[in-house]
Amino acid sequence: MSTNRHMIVDAELVRPPMLLDKGLPIPGLTNRLVVDEGWVAVITEGGAYKERLLPGTHYLNRYSFFRDVKAVLVDTRVQSLNVATRREFSISQPVPVQIDIDLGVEYRVTDPRRVALEVKTPLTNLFDRVVEAVRSAVVHATVDDIRKQGEVIAAVTLNRLQAMQLPKLIGIEVFKVLVSSIKATDVGDDVLAAQSLKEFQTARDWQLDQAMLSQSKVTWEWLLVHRPEIAQQYLATYGEVARELIDKGLLDPAGFLNQPSTGAGQSGQMDPNNLLGSLSGFPGMPGLPGSTGSPGASGTPGSQPPGSSSLPQLPPQSGPSPAYPGRNIHVRMGEEINYLQKQPGYSVESDPELGSTAAPGTAYDLRVDLRRLSGGSIIIYFSCPSGYPAVPPIVDVVVDGQDQPFESAILRRWNDSHYLVEIAREVQSWFN
Repeated sequence: MSTNRHMIVDAELVRPPMLLDKGLPIPGLTNRLVVDEGWVAVITEGGAYKERLLPGTHYLNRYSFFRDVKAVLVDTRVQSLNVATRREFSISQPVPVQIDIDLGVEYRVTDPRRVALEVKTPLTNLFDRVVEAVRSAVVHATVDDIRKQGEVIAAVTLNRLQAMQLPKLIGIEVFKVLVSSIKATDVGDDVLAAQSLKEFQTARDWQLDQAMLSQSKVTWEWLLVHRPEIAQQYLATYGEVARELIDKGLLDPAGFLNQPSTGAGQSGQMDPNNLLGSLSGFPGMPGLPGSTGSPGASGTPGSQPPGSSSLPQLPPQSGPSPAYPGRNIHVRMGEEINYLQKQPGYSVESDPELGSTAAPGTAYDLRVDLRRLSGGSIIIYFSCPSGYPAVPPIVDVVVDGQDQPFESAILRRWNDSHYLVEIAREVQSWFN
């Protein structure tokens, strides 16, 4: 790890103090000081600050003859500071990788007195502040920022430098930061970096598979045209709810990949439960096998097929909800939570929990946690009032710890046939 800090010369910005010879206090015999354009002379008399002299010719007979007068010349022109680093910084996302970065920092002296008299090494001090700002900017950088030639790193570095209030601290103002070169170096023999790279590649492959699978939606129309025999099986097994399940994207496209197109077994028919994945066995879902008291259920009431997931026992129905005719509000929330839990990577919490002794008209609050493809987090808060689903839910979205506004197209056309899982998918797609 190295930088070009040893090449910084502070004398290029601030000249060493020089003792002025005032000459004799007689008109015509006094000396003078010439200040070039772009420079400012800071004058001390008897060791104390006296004044600043702008560019031009200044006679010295106005100063006391018995006191030493010194001048410190300060360059006030706009200049550029070159900062070169080698393996000084490293990004952490998606894996730890060291980077070499060169920057150009445009600056100008705004307070010559402070630079000349209060800061011992102003240019070196500025260099250290730039390195500190770059370090805090690279902490949150990703490999995409390197592909963009460090535009984000330069912008964040400039904001950090301006937030340091350098004109008040060292008398120098920074105008612009440019990344002249940036490249990633090999991880080398870093065992932890190699392990992180292996884990990232595994997780990335899984994310790509899930993304491709989630975009492969089977529609009812496609099913009728290309696989009419499966459509007939759905109608015979699930009744009118079959089309609604497919149109809401709850049909698992992976089922078509796991079964031959000619069918299975001697009957030549596919098992529709494999196409719905683990959707079968939802408690309270009319027409699904394993649901209590549902038409077409096989076995004893409340039984579930092997391998299907189960939820906590729902409270006994205490009458239909006026907002959801013929159904208890707990049953509807059971369906909502089941749909959400079946989504890969979703973590669901509800208040009150299903199975409690909450009254039928109790409002429900749900929290759904999921991960972004970039590695961040998304938290969705659903507040379902007592009139739900006739009354739409209230949705709040938090992305990487920050509240984010979100205009849902589903909420704008909300009715009791929509489900929270549709909004969750919409949020996930929007912020990924």
